[in-house]
Amino acid sequence: MSKKLDDKTYMKYLLQSLNIDGLKSICRDFDIKGYSKFKKSELIDFVLDSLAEEELKDLLTQKELDIISSEIEIAVKKINGEDRESINNIKIVNDKNHEIELKFKGFNWEVGSYLSITPNNIHDPERDCDCRVGSNMGLCNHFWVGFIYSLKKNYIKLSDWKLTTLPKDFGKKVENIVIKDGSLINEGAVSSLLAKHKRITIYEAAITDIEEKEDDFQGNITTYYLITLKDIEYGPQLKKKSDYRKEDIENIDKLIIRASENLYSNDKFKLGDKITCNGGVNKDRILGFMLKRVTGLKKI
Repeated sequence: MSKKLDDKTYMKYLLQSLNIDGLKSICRDFDIKGYSKFKKSELIDFVLDSLAEEELKDLLTQKELDIISSEIEIAVKKINGEDRESINNIKIVNDKNHEIELKFKGFNWEVGSYLSITPNNIHDPERDCDCRVGSNMGLCNHFWVGFIYSLKKNYIKLSDWKLTTLPKDFGKKVENIVIKDGSLINEGAVSSLLAKHKRITIYEAAITDIEEKEDDFQGNITTYYLITLKDIEYGPQLKKKSDYRKEDIENIDKLIIRASENLYSNDKFKLGDKITCNGGVNKDRILGFMLKRVTGLKKI
């Protein structure tokens, strides 16, 4: 693949995604000595300065696709609402110059990111990010969220993208992602299917895992159960049975529900049981989209 960037500069971008253990592993693989005294920022330069041109090409061949694929995977999870960070806002700052600002929110932190991809800079886009990887010009997952947004805004064409290789399934990964009301939505993701409803009825699902948990809030201990389901057939929770419509029924592969101790104790549930229940759709900061406030849990 032809790139306007030299391999050393490009590799420096990529290595920002690795932690210090990953960098030390490269040193061992290429028999680089004297690396233990360096901090990460210094270690990246030390590695690149220690490699011959052919070794640098070998490293690029070994690491490029894995690093890019990993960051893209996290970016797609963010779009799907399945990551520990959520996309808080995407704003077009300058449509002519394709400038966008993105805000991400974690449990107790925020990340700001900026991206502008134009025909003049597509070989090395103008970018900035608050995260550890992006602040050092690395191609972080926040960058890839912006890349996907730029792609969906027709700011760029995949055929023009030459800076990095892309996973073979990249097109398939993003084909159902659309921009709605300024936000990125993956219409094929479980999160998008569930987010259409406040409460749903699970008509049939099979239990694959049961985990007893305890929640300690100000000394009050509450026992509850996280039940993992597969092959879920569900629809919106109805006020009356006559509202049932077959075309409203959807299927997803996996879902976690949270059941109270009282509800769970109504029956002896075990792996493989088929169940039905109602529940409120909730995005948990750790588990992602799941059902809480579950009622009517029973075997079928």
